[in-house]
Amino acid sequence: MLKHTLNHSRLAIAVTVALSGVGAAHAAADCVMPQPRPPQAQESVSADGKTTTIITPENTIFAAQDPFAEPPGSNHLPTVYKNVCDGNGVEILNTLPSTPEHPYNLHPDPVITPIDKTSPTDDLMVALKQISKSDREYYEDHYGRYEDHDRHNDKMSFKAAVQLGLDILEGNPVPNRNYSGIPLLHYNGPNKIKRVQPIFDNAGNKIGGMVEVHQIWFDSHIEGDTNMIDPSDVLDVPWTIHYKVDTLNRGHEDFAPMVMYFDDPALSPPGMPPMPNVLMDQTFFPMEDGTRTEYMMRMAQGKYYNLSYHWGWRQHPPRVQVIENARKRVGPKSLPEWETSVFGQNPRADEASKLAAIAKIGDLAPAKRMWNTLREIQARGKANKKQIKELNRAFEQWHNRTKLPDGVKADPDSDWTLAFLNNTIYGEMKGILDESQATYPYWNTRGKTVKIKLLNGDYFDHAYFNVDFGGRRGWENTFQSTEVIGGAGHWFTFGRAHWWVNAGMPTDNRPGLIMTPPATKVNGGDVIGEHNVVMQMNFEPSRRLRWYQFDPLHHEVAVWSVH
Repeated sequence: MLKHTLNHSRLAIAVTVALSGVGAAHAAADCVMPQPRPPQAQESVSADGKTTTIITPENTIFAAQDPFAEPPGSNHLPTVYKNVCDGNGVEILNTLPSTPEHPYNLHPDPVITPIDKTSPTDDLMVALKQISKSDREYYEDHYGRYEDHDRHNDKMSFKAAVQLGLDILEGNPVPNRNYSGIPLLHYNGPNKIKRVQPIFDNAGNKIGGMVEVHQIWFDSHIEGDTNMIDPSDVLDVPWTIHYKVDTLNRGHEDFAPMVMYFDDPALSPPGMPPMPNVLMDQTFFPMEDGTRTEYMMRMAQGKYYNLSYHWGWRQHPPRVQVIENARKRVGPKSLPEWETSVFGQNPRADEASKLAAIAKIGDLAPAKRMWNTLREIQARGKANKKQIKELNRAFEQWHNRTKLPDGVKADPDSDWTLAFLNNTIYGEMKGILDESQATYPYWNTRGKTVKIKLLNGDYFDHAYFNVDFGGRRGWENTFQSTEVIGGAGHWFTFGRAHWWVNAGMPTDNRPGLIMTPPATKVNGGDVIGEHNVVMQMNFEPSRRLRWYQFDPLHHEVAVWSVH
C-alpha cells in the first residue's frame, strides 16, 4: 500500500493548488454538454391522501436493455475527459474527477496522521457492560464471566458509566475522543450550518473560498459537524472543502464524496428550482482505522452546488452522510427553516433547548430508547433487569439500519418498508435476507412497479424524495482501480452521471411534497404516521445505483439508497 508522509505544513500549499486556475474566462468552453432532459414523471395522490403514485415516462434516450444481463447497459456513456458544461455551454469547473494521467484530479495528496481510534460504539459498549454488571446473572449470560472481562475498565463507576452513555448520545464533551461533541441523537441540525468564507488575492479579487468539515467514520455510521453549507459568497468562483475525516474503529473505507450539481439557476423559469445536471464521485481514496485524512476538495462555482453525498460502499446503506446547500428551498421553507421549525434556533444553547429538541426524536428509535433508559437509571441510581435488557437490545438495533427495530413492522404488501426514526431511516426489504446492504435485484428492465411503505416514528413531518442516478440520462466511469493503494480494486471506479428526479419535487404537474405525518402519543404509546408510494419505472436503472431515496427536509443521514 502506498505510504503517505505528508505533513500539515503542506496544507497551505494544498490551498493554493485547490484554487488554481481561477479568474480565466470559461464561456463557450470545450466541455461536455448536459444530456437531454426527459419529461417529468406523472404524480397523483389517492382520494384518501394515503398513497402517492408515480409513473415515470418511457425512456426514449436509450434502447431497452438489461444492464445487469448485458453490462454495462445501453445507458452507459463513453468516457470523455473534460469538465461538464451548463445549459448555456459555460464550463462548470472541477467536474472531471479522474483521468489516466491524474487519477485524483480534484484534490492534492491528502494529509494523513495517526489518531486514537476509539469510536462511540466502543465506549458505549464499555458503559453498557459496566451498567450490566449490576445484574450479575444478566452480565454473565451476555458478556461472559464477570471477572474475565474489561478488567482495565473496572474502575469506572456505575454513575460514570451512565453519564458516559448520555454524553455520547447527546454529543456532550468526552475527553480525549475524536468523536467528542458529535451526538448520536440527530437533534442539533440548526447548529451544523456553515458558510463558505471567500478568499481574495492581493489585488482584492475574489478567487475562491474555504469551508471546513469534520466527519467520523465507524461501524456502519458516518457522523459529522456539518449538514449544510451556504455558498452565497462564492457563487461565481470555485471553492474548496477542507475535509478532516477521522476513521475510527471498524471505519475502514474508501472516501467517496459524490457531489451533485445543478444547471445554472438562471435557466429555470421563475419560481422553479434549478434543473438537475450531473453528479460525480470526487475521489475514491482508502482510509485506515486510527487515521485522520485531510482532503482539500476542489468544488465548482457555488451557484451550481446542490449537495455532497458521502457514502461508504462497504456498508451502503447505512454508511452515508449528506451535506446540503443551505440556500435551497423545499416547498414553503428554506432548508435551515425546516430544521429550526422542528428543533429550534439553537438546540445546544442550554439544557432546556437541548431537551426540547431531543423530545422531537421518536421514542421507538433505538438511540432514543437508550437515552430514555439511561435517564431512568440515572434518576433511580440503579438499573433493574428489564432496563439492562432494554439498553442492550436498543444498542444492538442501533447498529443495523437495514432491519426495522422493535415496535416497527414491515408491510408484507410492500417491496420495502422505510421508517423515519431519530431523523434517519431504517429499512427492510421483502424477501431479501442479506442485511449487509440494500440490494433489490428485481428491477432490471423498464415496466417494473414497486411499492414502498413509509412509516414515521418521529414527532415531526418527514418527506420522501427519489432520484435517478443516470438510468434515464446516462452514466459513465471516468477511470480506474484504486487497488494499488489498498482501495476497492476493480469493484468500483469514479463515476459521473446525469441525474434526474423521479419523485418528490413540487412542479407544475406534481401536487407537492410527499409527506409522511408524524407519530403521535395515544394512551402512552406511539401511533406511527404512514404513507404509501407506488412507482412505475419505465426505464432501465444505472448499474451504479438503482434508487437514491431520502428525506429532502432533513437530509443529513435520512438516506436509504437501493442498489
